[in-house]
Amino acid sequence: MTFRYAPEPEPTAPRERKTSNGVGLAALIVGVVSLVGSVIPLLNYASGFLALVGIVLGIIGLILKDRPKGMALGGLIASVVALILSIVLAIVYTAGIVTAITGAVRESEALSSAEASDEPRVTYQVEGTGGTVTAGVIWTTSVGGSPGSEQASDQPLPFSREVVIPDTTAFDMAMFSISAVAGVDATAGSDRDITCRILVGDHIVTEQRAEGDGATVTCTATAEDLRELAD
Repeated sequence: MTFRYAPEPEPTAPRERKTSNGVGLAALIVGVVSLVGSVIPLLNYASGFLALVGIVLGIIGLILKDRPKGMALGGLIASVVALILSIVLAIVYTAGIVTAITGAVRESEALSSAEASDEPRVTYQVEGTGGTVTAGVIWTTSVGGSPGSEQASDQPLPFSREVVIPDTTAFDMAMFSISAVAGVDATAGSDRDITCRILVGDHIVTEQRAEGDGATVTCTATAEDLRELAD
């Protein structure tokens, strides 16, 4: 009896190791781009999401078999660093932007306040002595031929009103006046008098005084009077 042996299987050729890793290369490119973008203001907000993509690609590139790991590892590291930088610098840049905007708003408010304080302010005053405790008062502010009058009856004294003059080219034609009529009080003492004033700041532009029951007093001033006082 003849025995036949089965032929031995041919040896399998070893699996060829690939020399490239496309996913690793993509991870490296994405990691470098996200790393550069992470330090650029505003762009770093988007670079954080790009870094996440680089991390995913880097991990995939590392777990692929028979592929070089160098580029995948480099892309993973670059993406992780980019993600950290994008978060930290986003906070820093946001704080800087908020600080800059807040500073600009405060500077604008301060400038507006300074401009408002530069506008002329005229004060009308009426005082009475010797039993004159009330008066009928009318004051008029006319800028550019457009008068604005206000009045008050039986106004307790002393009386004071401040008027802000708008910054306008018509200021040269401005006129200011205040008139007051002393109230009559039979129970009040003698030697009654009433005084009116127009002031700019603490400086008296004009002042008039009248005596007697029902005395009337009027003070007037022009833009030129205000300028002379300022000079």
